[in-house]
Amino acid sequence: MTTAVVPARAPASAPAPAPGTHEDAPSRLGLITGLTFGAALVVALMLRGTAVVGIAVLFLLFVPLEKLFAFRKQKVFRRGLLTDLTHILVNGLFSAVGAIVLVVLFALPLIWVRGFDLVGYLPTEVVIPLAVVLVVIGNYWGHRLTHRVPFLWRFHAVHHSIEQMDWVASGRLHPVDQSFTQAFTILPLFLLGYEGGVFAGVAVFITLLALFQHANVRLRFPIVRWIINTPEWHHWHHAIDTRANDKNFGLPIVDKIFGTAYLPKGERPSGFGIHDPVPEVGYLRHLAYPFTKRARVGTAVIGTP
Repeated sequence: MTTAVVPARAPASAPAPAPGTHEDAPSRLGLITGLTFGAALVVALMLRGTAVVGIAVLFLLFVPLEKLFAFRKQKVFRRGLLTDLTHILVNGLFSAVGAIVLVVLFALPLIWVRGFDLVGYLPTEVVIPLAVVLVVIGNYWGHRLTHRVPFLWRFHAVHHSIEQMDWVASGRLHPVDQSFTQAFTILPLFLLGYEGGVFAGVAVFITLLALFQHANVRLRFPIVRWIINTPEWHHWHHAIDTRANDKNFGLPIVDKIFGTAYLPKGERPSGFGIHDPVPEVGYLRHLAYPFTKRARVGTAVIGTP
């Protein structure tokens, strides 16, 4: 993580604006955020109608779950909700195209390898397990690189700006960040000759896992906590606590192998977020942030590998 200076806040004793002043009216930022969400919803309905239905189903599933077993008490309609929903509605369109472009660019020097169709020579019982191993390791290192490379961190910082964890917050991803991690994950599969159906399966698995591991639930899963990402595990990755910096990048077993696992017994993070000056709300502001001077300041120092 970074140690960029947090912008100064107004003193706690600052007087509240008087009722009826212009500050009581909806802010320009709020209006832009609402209009952006509305536009994203229309685009998603036109191009990904079933996805919108899926999001509605997830809302009905996760909201009661997070209310019954809340890790932290927080509002369902919290600040930043519309921004994160906008990410969920439209990022998939951008990141899918971006991932394809990056895979092609990354694969160009080694495209001859795909011509051998190496996966075609493997026994059926080996093909799927090999794909799983390649995906979890590729995803781990793709994710870890976004923490280690300053330029990539500018984009990934948008995701780590989350301060209230819930299933919707899983969608707060800059499309460039999402494209890079997806491309890094599926590149080995592409070179070995795996087909599109496998890539689609990987995308579905990663999406469902992301929704689950960000959920605001206090449930513990003693048997699977070291096998698959749970909220208990992934919340430490987003922790504001310095001792948890650059931990829990992927599946627990992979982090164990590479020395980045962190799951202290009986403890929970004191809070979430980073010190980088990422805007709290505003989808368009999130898209622009990595290209700003403030983002370059935020990449000055990143945690140890």
